[in-house]
Amino acid sequence: MRTDRGAAAVSISMIAALAVTLAGCGADSENASAPSSSAAATTPLNPFEQQRYDGVTALLDQLSSTLSSGDRGGLDALVDPAATAAFRRHLDSIAADFAAAPHKSPLKLKEFRYRVAPQTGPEHLLEPDFEAKLEAAGATDSWVTPVDLDYALGGASAPGLDEPTVTLHQSLTFARYGDDWKVVGDGGLAPDPSQAELENPKAPDIGPWAFPGLEATDSRTSGGTSTVLDYRGAERTAADVAQILPGAVDAVSEFWGDDWVRRAAVIATADDAQFAGLTRTAPGDTSAAAAATVFTKIDRQNQQVIGQRIVLTPSARQLSKPALAVILRHELTHVASRLSTAQNAPLWLTEGVPEYVGRKGTYRDLVDAAPELAAAVAAGDVPKALPSDGAFSVSTDAARVAYQAAWSFAAYVAGKYGEEKLKKMYVEVGKGGDTETTDAAMKDALGVDKSKVVADWQAWLRAQTRR
Repeated sequence: MRTDRGAAAVSISMIAALAVTLAGCGADSENASAPSSSAAATTPLNPFEQQRYDGVTALLDQLSSTLSSGDRGGLDALVDPAATAAFRRHLDSIAADFAAAPHKSPLKLKEFRYRVAPQTGPEHLLEPDFEAKLEAAGATDSWVTPVDLDYALGGASAPGLDEPTVTLHQSLTFARYGDDWKVVGDGGLAPDPSQAELENPKAPDIGPWAFPGLEATDSRTSGGTSTVLDYRGAERTAADVAQILPGAVDAVSEFWGDDWVRRAAVIATADDAQFAGLTRTAPGDTSAAAAATVFTKIDRQNQQVIGQRIVLTPSARQLSKPALAVILRHELTHVASRLSTAQNAPLWLTEGVPEYVGRKGTYRDLVDAAPELAAAVAAGDVPKALPSDGAFSVSTDAARVAYQAAWSFAAYVAGKYGEEKLKKMYVEVGKGGDTETTDAAMKDALGVDKSKVVADWQAWLRAQTRR
């Protein structure tokens, strides 16, 4: 279900599973950039604020090093005694994900650094009772402040995907004891009053280490090293992905060309909480789902997508290797086409073409590839137009037919005009715009009016069901 152009879109693959594509998880729009965490304050800090900043910065440097080195024992000196058991377990789990252990391939990063972020608006204050508890323990100050975490997988200094820096945003609470600071908890210890009445507060940014049992496997793909991450229970899926990924990347390049990164980060989740957290979606039943592609932001200046991940749902563990390969080719087509896809590009295009690439060579005919659509056409219910964006909602019974119709239109265009023209149609129509603009883009790409193309597609559907 497309809940927001910059938040989510859901697609159904042709293997009786759902392939979910989040168009911009973590960004308000496709062109959104995360707030610049390196921006200098316009007003100089006063001595009190400077002491706070310097002390907490020193603590965050220690925390970054301790967590990324897997030093679980070193956390005791950095965490306030008043921190909740849940917060302590959270930090310990992060360190454990980075720690080397027998029969485990730990996550490797080329960058992992917390830093104080610019603060806007009034300072958030702790509850008086909790503040009094800290003071009774000897704290002379407390501070709730935004914190950015810069990280990047692998790269030149360690095996793993070489990617640009990803910045995650959160807030943390700190307490001062003499010249030293300790981390007390997250920003929830001082809730923002302006957020209290929001029904759906923004989910926090998290990294893959937010859940325990994380492992990493590298896979050599044509664009360089790809990384496959998994949690306990999803190891077999990750092993299959690492094996399938090189061929899936090559298959996408056969259609799209080599003008994309040709590598990816894939995360195999083992439970619904992991999938919901990594995709910033509401927890729910993902038993029918297969995968999601998410990204943090698009850097138009440097023509790169930041923090792009293919996240497999727990139900992906039930897929055979051929079915998993379909999902990966579909999602990798989203990765390849991301920079060519406007947020208001029609879903019949942005889901139909990836489904075509994913399904290519895996079916005999329309009945085999799109059984619900074929049955409807055989009964005389031929699609009157290309499916609207609303038809793709997974909350409707017509969603599967909408996805199958989108696939079939892409398959028809590829067969009639060739894959090169299908890609050109994607690039031109994918620029988005109103109906008149996208119709003109289709004519420019195919050399035929949209009405003629759609009429010929409808005739092709009828012919397919009469075979």
